[in-house]
Amino acid sequence: MWTERQTIEIFHLHFLRACGARVDKALFALKGGCNLRFFLKSIRYSEDMDLDIQTMAVGTLRNNVNRLLEAPGFIQALRAQGIEIARTAQPKQTATTQRWKLTLRDAESGAEMPTKIEFSRHGLDDGTAVESVDAGLIRTYRLYPVIVQHYTVHAALAQKVAALALRGEVQSRDVFDLKLLLDAGGAERPLPATAAANLAAAIDKAVAVDYDAFAGQVLAFLEPEYQDDFGSKRAWNELQEQVVNGLEALRQ
Repeated sequence: MWTERQTIEIFHLHFLRACGARVDKALFALKGGCNLRFFLKSIRYSEDMDLDIQTMAVGTLRNNVNRLLEAPGFIQALRAQGIEIARTAQPKQTATTQRWKLTLRDAESGAEMPTKIEFSRHGLDDGTAVESVDAGLIRTYRLYPVIVQHYTVHAALAQKVAALALRGEVQSRDVFDLKLLLDAGGAERPLPATAAANLAAAIDKAVAVDYDAFAGQVLAFLEPEYQDDFGSKRAWNELQEQVVNGLEALRQ
């Protein structure tokens, strides 16, 4: 019934809704690609979901997530969408990061697909809002509304600049996401000083990403109807130039 990308996305949305029912929404915030997809209409699907959390013991969060994943109501809601949880693992449960790896299964075809849910335990950055996930996405999947705290476009831009600048291995998705954030008005306010300090490194890394990296890492995660639009080196070069120019403007 659903593509593999959609199956993972449906699972993420169900998880957010159930998590908000168990954990105070003020304590965690959605970030990264899922944030851009669910609130800024990004055309890029995310394989994994990342959140920040504050003021909750490691054991408390671990127990809440484990009980959520095992709850009959949660399992039934997934099954109604033709989705099963085949396997779960908790490879990292530390004072800085808590990570769950899951294998989802399409109940009809038997196809399996991996995803991760990761909570970073450094607290929340400034610039959050509690809002409903994009109504169009909710209608597509025939879900109840999902209300969650997430980072606003300005905060997300600052986070993405830092991610591009500081990752050990450059990710072409960061450049692609920056185009969306710049177009959405993320640069209408000055960057925080900590993010501004990363601009030079972010620009250098944006310039260094080539089309082959983008085609190998990102193109398949775009909504199918947009893959042809970005399926050429020329389209990538134009996007890359726009991002570099946008970041250069932030330095002035």
